[in-house]
Amino acid sequence: MTALTALSACGNTPVDTAAPQSPTSQPISATRPATTAGQASTTTAQPDTSDLEAQVRAYSAAFLGGRGGEAYDLLSQRCRERHTRVDFVQMVELAGRRYGPLDVRTLTVDQAAGDMARVTYTFAKPELDQRGEPWVRESGTWRVDDC
Repeated sequence: MTALTALSACGNTPVDTAAPQSPTSQPISATRPATTAGQASTTTAQPDTSDLEAQVRAYSAAFLGGRGGEAYDLLSQRCRERHTRVDFVQMVELAGRRYGPLDVRTLTVDQAAGDMARVTYTFAKPELDQRGEPWVRESGTWRVDDC
């Protein structure tokens, strides 16, 4: 992650249009076929993504709020192995001073399969928007995996 990327996009990486690597991967959007009178409609059940969405909002609030230790704790193990806590905390503190706290305006879980997901979310400042950001569930907790 470059310093510019880290400061301007909470760790945004180029969007990988491939689905998370899982044999059951599929987009979250459900489709409802058209029905006529007397036909039963069918829907595709959507997984509960409320925990994931809460973690995305918590990470964004910590990152843009300059709370580096809190943001670091929400990184995946893989990302924690790539960034020292001290360096990450300093980067987040700088981002907090530069941008200040901003609320997530929109949030869409693009894909979710098992313990992997991709999330798109936006802010009032478009340079901070995240598209297809990878997230992983480790020991039951969703963590950002964009490093």
